[in-house]
Amino acid sequence: MSKETSRELLERALAHQECSRVPYDQSSRSSAIEEEPYIRLKQALGLETETTCYLRSHADIEEPVRNLLGIDTEFVRCFPEHHWVRSGKQGNCFTDAWGVPWLQREDSYYYEIDSYPLKDTEYTDILSQKWTPLISKETAVQLRCNAEFLYEAHDSALFSDQIGAGIFERAWYLRGLEQFLMDMMLEKNQVHRYLEKILQHQMEGYATLFEAVGPYITGILLTDDLATQESLLFSRELYREMIFPYQKRLLEFINAFGKKVIFHSCGAVSPLIPDLLEAGVEILHPIQHSARGMNPVQIKHEYGRDLTLWGAGMDTSVLQTASPEEIESSVTRDLYELQKDGGFVYTTTHCIQPGTPPENILAMTAALRGSSLSEMLAEAPLCELLEGVSHGE
Repeated sequence: MSKETSRELLERALAHQECSRVPYDQSSRSSAIEEEPYIRLKQALGLETETTCYLRSHADIEEPVRNLLGIDTEFVRCFPEHHWVRSGKQGNCFTDAWGVPWLQREDSYYYEIDSYPLKDTEYTDILSQKWTPLISKETAVQLRCNAEFLYEAHDSALFSDQIGAGIFERAWYLRGLEQFLMDMMLEKNQVHRYLEKILQHQMEGYATLFEAVGPYITGILLTDDLATQESLLFSRELYREMIFPYQKRLLEFINAFGKKVIFHSCGAVSPLIPDLLEAGVEILHPIQHSARGMNPVQIKHEYGRDLTLWGAGMDTSVLQTASPEEIESSVTRDLYELQKDGGFVYTTTHCIQPGTPPENILAMTAALRGSSLSEMLAEAPLCELLEGVSHGE
């Protein structure tokens, strides 16, 4: 089989066709490389450039590193400067498009929600609010410029995670998880109206996004965590009653533009896979195999004809601690068990975490190529690969 471009590779994988190799994603807000391990990786490669982050602590992967690792995806995004407050009194703060503040305290690698803007607001007031568009005209222009550049610059498969969080996540990001779970039981009528408001706002945002970058992207990443590591966050019956109808309508809306949805939901979400398929989910991320009931081989066997597994790769805690040899063995086993008949895109179970050794990241990506680390570097010598960036070209 002739070598496909990254775009062709993703197209074949998502169509459940055999590929010359398994596509690799390490680019989205839920499959990023965090700033600390990325800096360590660049140091190990001798790459002396300033590291920037595109969202919270997610590193913006430079082209030479992207090429070396063999990443097939890239995400079109733009987060305006006014969303950021650097080195505030408590630490760095990122305010998302919904006005939710994410705070990175000075003693932490991570950003956490600092407060819930609508926690103490009555539903009558929430429903009467006029919300700011998720994507401004200025951001839409920048998104289009970014997409045009990336599309012409290389053959990566382009997606977007600009809007990110889906129906359920947005509802509780604004209200607080505990409060919203109680709301779903005690104020059902108001919650339905609230979710309808969120849905309409989401659809307006995606319409603006696709108008800006539609010709360039294959699809979007939508995050909507529905489970813990052990169980669902609510009963399947409550999900069907309160969340499912709005997710289904949002997916139908996005699919009507001809765009794929990478549906991200961490944890033990397997009891909902039939419902997600009914809602229109065709790609499930990240297949967190450390969670209860999330055996990737079993999921592939039961649902692989209709569902693409986008993930199912190295558990990020294992990637931190395993030996390169153990990592190579794990990747080889995953490829053997999951790549048949397409429908598989490899990535780690979440963002590559602080404390991950550079040699482990390189061992994982070398194994994805079916080669050793020394063979991978021989195919793309670092002195040539890094020359342009090192000299500021």
